[in-house]
Amino acid sequence: MPKISVSKRKERKRLILQAALEVFSETGYCSATIDDIVKKANISKGLIYTYFKSKEEIFLDLVEYWQEISKKDNKELNTDKDLKDKKLSEGLLILWDSIVNQWTSENLLFARIQYEFWLESSRNPELQELMKDKAKASLQSIEKLINEGNIKIEPSMAAAFSRLWWSQVDGLVAYFISHGTTPDGEEMKRIREIIKHMCEFLDKTEN
Repeated sequence: MPKISVSKRKERKRLILQAALEVFSETGYCSATIDDIVKKANISKGLIYTYFKSKEEIFLDLVEYWQEISKKDNKELNTDKDLKDKKLSEGLLILWDSIVNQWTSENLLFARIQYEFWLESSRNPELQELMKDKAKASLQSIEKLINEGNIKIEPSMAAAFSRLWWSQVDGLVAYFISHGTTPDGEEMKRIREIIKHMCEFLDKTEN
């Protein structure tokens, strides 16, 4: 039997993970089966077990795959250059817009799988630690933006603001998942205006 190249192995593994992403997003992790993934990927069941021992292992690998894809999709979120010489509130709004503008029908699968990760993490300690690390990194990204600004603010206040800021994002993601779309354009404008006022609170602490 000819030896499979490293690139071919990676390609097959990605095929399985992409199929699993769709299956878990459509039916939920608990309801999904290996057979569902086999059917979606259009491969043999034996091939899946060549790369993964179980559905749980696929799910855990999918976290890393999702993060890898997210980094590619979110490369525009590296906004250090865009935020230079801007007020803190303006920088936070740029970040807000860059996140919200990615919520398209193509990204609905990733929004759903994120919630599947959180739900399953309540029962899976290993996954729980991975998701905690991801949440910590998200919170720290906002705290970093605040701390690098020309403001006077207690670290505890920066941490509290970061959690509040991300809770608004998470709330809209929940709406996006349940409705398959974001609120209409006019409502999104009003939400953005509220976020703007919230962020301008920090401008008042500028030196």
